[in-house]
Amino acid sequence: MCSIREIFELAERENIERVCFYHLVYSGRGGLMIGDDLSREETRNVVDEIRLWTLSLHNRGINKEVLTVDNHADGVYLYLDTLKKDPTRAQSMLKLLETNGGNGSGKYIACVDEKGDVHADQFMRSHAFGNIHERDFANIWNDGSNELLVRFRNREMYLKGRCTLCRHMYLCNGNFRARALAVYNDLWSEDPACYLNDEEIS
Repeated sequence: MCSIREIFELAERENIERVCFYHLVYSGRGGLMIGDDLSREETRNVVDEIRLWTLSLHNRGINKEVLTVDNHADGVYLYLDTLKKDPTRAQSMLKLLETNGGNGSGKYIACVDEKGDVHADQFMRSHAFGNIHERDFANIWNDGSNELLVRFRNREMYLKGRCTLCRHMYLCNGNFRARALAVYNDLWSEDPACYLNDEEIS
């Protein structure tokens, strides 16, 4: 396994145009690795390393797309950091985050598995809204009587824990429900991978 520094060096040496870093989502085989995931502080440190490397690329005129995926706290964290240093740029970041709306599972994103079951995303295989062999996808996706689907689309009313205290919840939309389910056995608990501190969310 490569260190993050080795990934940076490889991406530059091999002139790789796009680099994507995924946060662990605890589902499938990933569910076996919950205890191996980074702590909140470790996650912050890694995101800081990625941010500083990306800034270094920009300052050196190196055009490279760098992504972090599967943790909507990243956008909020980077926005708050930029707000301290460059409020004007932070405002444009905020508009992008507001447009994105955070996690879209069950709202803008669906996963149809190999059996035809429709899930909120590829990580939520434990819950299905319906099956495309029994009903058209449009009928499943637009079914206002499906309580689980309605909850996914109005999750701010159902989220618990730190999410209820967070002023940025509308930017991340509660993050991933699969992680909450895996750790707390509750679909609507806070995402345990949110690494924003109490000061940042209040």
